[in-house]
Amino acid sequence: MSVRQPPSSSTAAAFYATLARGLDDLDRSLASSAFLSLPSLRATLALLRAAHAGLARLVASLHLPGGAAWLDEYMDEASRLCDACRALRLGVAAVEGYAGGAAQLASLLVQAPSSPHLSRQVARAISVCRREAMALKEENRALVEARAEALALRLSEGVPADAKLGGFNGFRGVLCATRMLTSFLLTLLSWGVLHYWPDPNAGGAGSGADCGAYFGAAFASALSRAQQRAAAEAGRSVAAAGGGGGAGVMMHEFRRARAAVEEAKEAVERGGDVAAAAAEVGLRAGALRAACEDVLALIDDLFDEVVEARKKLLDLCSAGN
Repeated sequence: MSVRQPPSSSTAAAFYATLARGLDDLDRSLASSAFLSLPSLRATLALLRAAHAGLARLVASLHLPGGAAWLDEYMDEASRLCDACRALRLGVAAVEGYAGGAAQLASLLVQAPSSPHLSRQVARAISVCRREAMALKEENRALVEARAEALALRLSEGVPADAKLGGFNGFRGVLCATRMLTSFLLTLLSWGVLHYWPDPNAGGAGSGADCGAYFGAAFASALSRAQQRAAAEAGRSVAAAGGGGGAGVMMHEFRRARAAVEEAKEAVERGGDVAAAAAEVGLRAGALRAACEDVLALIDDLFDEVVEARKKLLDLCSAGN
């Protein structure tokens, strides 16, 4: 039995094509930079912002009746994204706090050889960094569990059997495609700044045929490629770190900073090159702090844009009534 494609306007088709190009750009970013480093997190947030801005523009052009079910469905999705932004922001802020502790350690390491008292402070600072890393893992894991519904951690999500994607001049199809994309992108962001939570369906192609029939082959294949790339890269990163399903924050800059702290611990305890260790910890702490500041700004921009889009659509519906 073939899947019947719902009616689709040229505007909706252009929207799906735009999402496909954005997914191709993200896939290239995942392939060309360290997994979940700042460039790939930027690309993920940029696509998330573009998708929801495009959704709001398209909905405004469909001349939908004010007060109908479509508005509730849009508002539900926008609210979910705002909730996810709040959770992600909490996670990034916690990671930024770790960067501050690592920077303080780097400063103490530079001064330590001149004073036994400072050497004791270094030992305490190393212990603090290590405890903060473990606390961060547990606190962010709890945050993911508490916000799981908003974050929708599904690397792969299919088209619901009862989707009725042609409803409201094709609005439901556009919303479904956006929701599928959003779940994938939020999964990447959550792995990066909150907690790695492996997806049992990662890299699967269960909905590829349906997705292609409804939203076009370009979108379906681009989404599948990016999903498979993310699953493979996550698996390699976790294996390299010797971690299991609870790998904690996967952000590349955080992993480098944490590794630098461990190397500094070895240098202090075994009489290694403390000056080199200090320089490395300082470098990695600075890179992590800068990355966190960048990601926080992008999350804030996304949140503001979603809130503004909700307001504009509500005003549009009020004016039309």
